Parts: sequence; C-alpha cells; structure tokens
Amino acid sequence: SPLGHVGCRMGMPTRLWRSSDHIDRLDKPGIRKASSVIPSSRSIRSIGYVPHGLEMERPFDRRRFPRYAAMRGLVFDIVSGWEDHDIIVLSPRADVTRWANTPPDRKVIFDLPDSFLDEGRGLKRSARGLAKWATGEISRPVGSYLRAVERLLRRADAVVCSTEEQAAKLGHHNRNVHPILDLHDELEFRAPRFRLSDRLDIVWEGLTSTLSAMGPVLPALRTLAREQEVRLHLVTDLSSPRFMNRFLVRQTEDLVADWGIDVRLYQWSIDALTEVADRCDIAIVPVDLKDPMASGKPENRMRIFWRLGLPVVASANPANVRAASLAGLQDQVLCSTTDDWRRALESLQACPEDRFALASAGQTAALTVYSEESLAQRWDRLFETL
Repeated sequence: SPLGHVGCRMGMPTRLWRSSDHIDRLDKPGIRKASSVIPSSRSIRSIGYVPHGLEMERPFDRRRFPRYAAMRGLVFDIVSGWEDHDIIVLSPRADVTRWANTPPDRKVIFDLPDSFLDEGRGLKRSARGLAKWATGEISRPVGSYLRAVERLLRRADAVVCSTEEQAAKLGHHNRNVHPILDLHDELEFRAPRFRLSDRLDIVWEGLTSTLSAMGPVLPALRTLAREQEVRLHLVTDLSSPRFMNRFLVRQTEDLVADWGIDVRLYQWSIDALTEVADRCDIAIVPVDLKDPMASGKPENRMRIFWRLGLPVVASANPANVRAASLAGLQDQVLCSTTDDWRRALESLQACPEDRFALASAGQTAALTVYSEESLAQRWDRLFETL
C-alpha cells in the first residue's frame, strides 16, 4: 500500500535586511544570485517597493516580491512615491487612493494575495474606507474601499494573487493577472519522521484571527482525547489586536481557555515553528468553509508543514483540494465536517506508517511542483509582460 501497511490504510474518503541600495538574507548570506536580470524591452532605472510592514518584518515582506528579488539579485528601494522609479511593486498596505493615480509612464505591480474580492457585505467592509483613512493608511476617506481597490486594479500594469480562483475574479478588472504562491525558503526542509509516542501531538500555526476555524475540529479532538492523550500546539501571537491590526488587544490564552483539551501556546517565530513541528505527529490546517474570504485562501500553510516534514490534515477549500491532488493524496487528507476530522485524526493516530507516507508525499510535492524556483519563474514571466 502507498500509505504503509495494509492494516493501517486510511478509511476516510527571515528576517530580511534592507538598505537603500540592496537587500539580502541574513540567515543565508551565501545565497546565489542569478546572472540574469528582469527581462525587459527597455532600460530599467530602478525598482521601488511599498512594503507591508515599515521595518520589512511581516511575513508578506519575507515571502513575496522581496524574496524573489533576493533570489534573482535584483536591487530595489523602499518607497512611498513613484517619482524616481520605473517599476513599483505595491503590497496590500499601499495607499490605494494615491497609487490609482500613478502616471502612465510608471509600471505598477499590485500584489494582492488574499481573496479580498470575496469578502461578504457587512459593517467591517462598509467601514473599512473610513477606518483606513482615520488610521492614516489611505490619504483620503472613501465610501467604498472595495471600489477604491478595484480602481487600482484597473490602473495596475500587472496584478499578483495566490490562486487560480482569485485570478479569475481579478481578471474582470485587469487582463494581466498572475497567481503566485508565497516563497518559503526561510523555512528549512525537515525530513519526515517515523515517530512513536503514547501521546498524539498536533500542531497548528497562523494568525489568532483564524482560530475560529477550529470550530469543527475541536469536537473531534475532544473525542480523540477520551481514548488517548492528545496535545494541541498553537504557534501564533500570544496577544493580538482585534481591529485594524492595532486596537483592542486580546490575549490568545483567553480565546482557548474553554476548549476542553490540552493546549500549549508559543509566540510565532520561524525557530519556534520549526522546533514545535519537530516534536509533533500531525499538522492541521482548518479553514472556515462558510466564509468566502477564508475559503478562498491559498494552500501556503499546507506547503509550510510539508516542508517541515509533517503529514497535514486540512479543510477542503479549493486550494487545499488542489494541493492534495498535486501531492497524489486526493481526498485522503481533506475534511469538510467534524466527522471527517474525527475519522482522519483517529486513522492517523493509529497508524504511524500512514503518517510517514503522507508526510513523504507532501514533501515531494513541496520539492517539485511547489519548488521555490518554479514559483520564482512565475515572477520572471510577470516582469516579461511589462
């Protein structure tokens, strides 16, 4: 059996350093730079980048364009305007009301990796334009932030997203859309492990705002914990703001206090995630399938855990379904209901052979179809269109 012994077959259906003239990796200073530069039919004076975090500390700034630039040896400047650069790459934190007016002789690349266009109507969406103006993220108030984003999408010379589904929707506003997943070279590959233990250790990582997706998983974990010791490891922020990424701070331990299972919390960092993953048997990637914006997220978290050598059980949103298929796992690791989660976790708990086989298949996909070079080549093709 490709999943180990036939009796165990599953039964379920970097930190970046930046100066004004170059960017490089601190943890891998010996990174090899490509001999070629951006393909272009004209001379490029310089590239500007509007970051997601002011100190380039956000995962977005480590895993999107800046990481590609480091791979290709490209020079760029951190900018707030378009005056001195031929090409400007915008993160989602860019002032959409200003950049929509970029002069036509400047090339604009807008990187919008989240499924923003899928967000449902509600108070949060309605108030976003005023809230972003009040906090200084945009230069003037707008009644509809969605329409302001759509205006920038139409102005952009190229748009980057994360999934084919997002690309199809963004294509209504721009003809030059490129789905490109995150670059994960900051996370080293860890060999899949054949681990035997009296306790089942499960790891989850992500923003605290996505912990609500654990709803269907928790009953399954409680059921499993009645028969065997189960420990859930959460690698996230120990405290986080609830509004506009800066206000109404809450403690993560308060959010998980009534879960009814053994939970351990860790402040998110690359080292913490790697160390925790090394001690775990299974990774889980639950997604709120009732939330269109959450369900539209890419398969990046599955890829992260595959790099770390773990089998992954995930919600069956479109991107995770695609990832499981590319890894040759089809529906073996995908869940839509609490019963799916219970069956999957019980099966993997009983069969370390299956865990090892699933982890190996996932890591093979991470090394091949999801390789860093294959993703960088998508950025190459984007720049060739400018």
